[in-house]
Amino acid sequence: MRTARLAATLAIFLVAASSASSAAASSLGSYKTRLVAVGDIACPPGGAVTATTCQQAATYSLAARLKPDHVLVLGDNQYDSGTLADYQASYALTWGKLKSKTFPVPGNHEYYTAGATGYYDYFGSAAGSRTQGWHSSTYGGWRVLGLNSNCSYVGGCQTGSAQEKWLRSNLYNNRSKKCTLALWHHPRFSSGEHGDNPEMADLWETLQDYDAEFVLAGHDHDYERFLPMNSDGTGGGSDTMPSWVVGGGGKSLYPIAHSRPNSTGYSLSFGVLKLDLYSKGYKWRYYPASGGSTDNGTGYCR
Repeated sequence: MRTARLAATLAIFLVAASSASSAAASSLGSYKTRLVAVGDIACPPGGAVTATTCQQAATYSLAARLKPDHVLVLGDNQYDSGTLADYQASYALTWGKLKSKTFPVPGNHEYYTAGATGYYDYFGSAAGSRTQGWHSSTYGGWRVLGLNSNCSYVGGCQTGSAQEKWLRSNLYNNRSKKCTLALWHHPRFSSGEHGDNPEMADLWETLQDYDAEFVLAGHDHDYERFLPMNSDGTGGGSDTMPSWVVGGGGKSLYPIAHSRPNSTGYSLSFGVLKLDLYSKGYKWRYYPASGGSTDNGTGYCR
């Protein structure tokens, strides 16, 4: 395994750490591309905009100002059931303006429509196969892996499932790529209302086997970052991965409900995660839609 290094600057509810040194910043290598990530986005058409609901226009405007090269949407993109008509009447008016840049994964609300047909009809080939929902791309030399955490709809997420075999094969065939990230909807770890999702442990472990850098998820309507962990939630070791929950895309907000180990940054706010990718690492910064920035730091490819 390659050696993992992770440096962070915290500015949410923990004591702030010092910024990464200029030497550390230069060790990231050459700048490659910018991503914006978020999930749990658009209210149904006609949903009332309040301070705590239906803020998809605000998060879209924030994302557009950050000028991303690519957009990662983390599922539950269109409430309540992800029909094509609702996608066209709500999501399309805001985040749909970034559709040509979007790499999506489905959430559970997409599957409230049988076969998640609205999701697949709206995103087309960008969403992967209709019977699978897992797919991959390469941005700025980074491997980006979109997985389907709606396990019961796609034959499972366990070791030996079609999805796990695909993931392992994709990682093996692209093992020459130095940097890899993964995204899905239901977080393996979360302090929010929905909590941890043990079904994703095997896919997490497969990613660890090939030194993936980090995992992004949504589902809980908040922002949270976890220190590097194994698939069973234990920390330490050079092959562990950090993870983020970025579920403040607009629909509503959920309070913290569980005290999870290794949670190191939390914000109950609508907002987006900006990721600047480099040849040897990445920088992240969380932006609340209300203004300013909070959690931010630097990570290195293993």
